Amino acid sequence: MSAIENYYELLEEIRISDFKVGLYQNEPSDESELIKEIDNNKNLYQQLDKIKVELSKNTDDADSIRTAFIAVSNGILDSFTKIEGWGSYYPDLDQGMSIRGFLFGQILSDFKTALKFEGGHPIVQIYMSKDKWDYEPLKQLVIGVKQELVNSYFTSKIQAINYYEKLRTLVLELIEQLKGQGII
Repeated sequence: MSAIENYYELLEEIRISDFKVGLYQNEPSDESELIKEIDNNKNLYQQLDKIKVELSKNTDDADSIRTAFIAVSNGILDSFTKIEGWGSYYPDLDQGMSIRGFLFGQILSDFKTALKFEGGHPIVQIYMSKDKWDYEPLKQLVIGVKQELVNSYFTSKIQAINYYEKLRTLVLELIEQLKGQGII
């Protein structure tokens, strides 16, 4: 398991622990469980701090994540170009699933795969559909991401994590806009 995978696994454990602490605080009869969970929570946060220190160290390996992010961006843009070549087709928002907007989750998943495997290059494949929607904002977002990445250099793995989290926030904002338009 990579250091970044450990980081995200620990974050998930912390979310669960935070939830349990809040749950036990509302149940005065479970005071011993609350004390145990507070200790566990403190330990998890200490582990997270240690991992952050390790991930913040300069390493040549970090930039391979940036290049993998570029490869994902290229894969998305290549898919859009192929879809546009077919004429009146659009990227399939559902990606063959019954979840409206699954495309965005798939894109984030591809970037997260490149992140977690510290430079792994997932195969990006975007299905097409006749369902018309304005995907230009998504395309421009990916173009902007690619340009930023081409003009940067990751010296630490925490930079890659921070970049992914920034990208995730931008994609979630785009999803909210599409929800507001009734597209998703």
